[in-house]
Amino acid sequence: MKRWTVASYAIVVAFLLVVLVPIAAVVVNSVKVPADIFTPSLKLAFTPTFDNYAKVLGDLHFQTFLVNSTLVALGSTALSLAVGVPAAYALARLPVRGRELWAGGILFTRMVPAVALVVPMYVIFQRTELLGTYFALIAAHTTFNLPIVIWMMRSFFEELPPDLEEAALVDGSGRFGAFWRVALPLTAPGLAATAVLCLLFSWNEFLFALVLSGRETQTVPIGVASFIGTVSVDWGGSSAAAVLALVPVFLLGLAAQRFLVRGLTFGAVKG
Repeated sequence: MKRWTVASYAIVVAFLLVVLVPIAAVVVNSVKVPADIFTPSLKLAFTPTFDNYAKVLGDLHFQTFLVNSTLVALGSTALSLAVGVPAAYALARLPVRGRELWAGGILFTRMVPAVALVVPMYVIFQRTELLGTYFALIAAHTTFNLPIVIWMMRSFFEELPPDLEEAALVDGSGRFGAFWRVALPLTAPGLAATAVLCLLFSWNEFLFALVLSGRETQTVPIGVASFIGTVSVDWGGSSAAAVLALVPVFLLGLAAQRFLVRGLTFGAVKG
């Protein structure tokens, strides 16, 4: 076996260890009693218990967190796609003046740290009496999802042959018709991949949810953090909550795996 092959396998194994070991530790801790979690040595032989899951699932507050995260993630993704996809098509096809400058400015907004945006957003939503509402979280999450949608979908539209849309225009279809009936269906894998990424980013977001949410609109990351008290940490409960928060994302990734692979490699090979 060639040396570079061995090195590539070693890199993949090291990457998997870095990624999977923390997840495995959380899963294992979620089925341990406190005495087994706090043992000084690494205890692999223990009697699993599902009391932590029963406690978390029986908590109405955590059920509310799951519902809130679902509503905010779906709302932010839908709004980002509704605004970002037409904008991406315009930047890819229409003779927009200063197109590259606009695209660069949009990308710059994604580079701005969230901590620099959360304070002015807090003031804006407080003065408009929207603080603590679903709209505040959806709008805040859209600020970092929208640039992703525009940049990803722009590249997908640019990979399409313009002749297809020109043929639609010749046949009497307007520019919107060419976009809706020709370009958008052909970029469906890219659209699905973009939507999945937006859902993941919104589901995992913590800072905006911490500052802008109210008692009735807190999301899953806040729910997981709520197991950390002032003098102690419920490691079993927080681990079970983290696993329950991971399951929907994991199932979504499995269901959309085909679209993710096709979308993220769309246009990578030409000719």
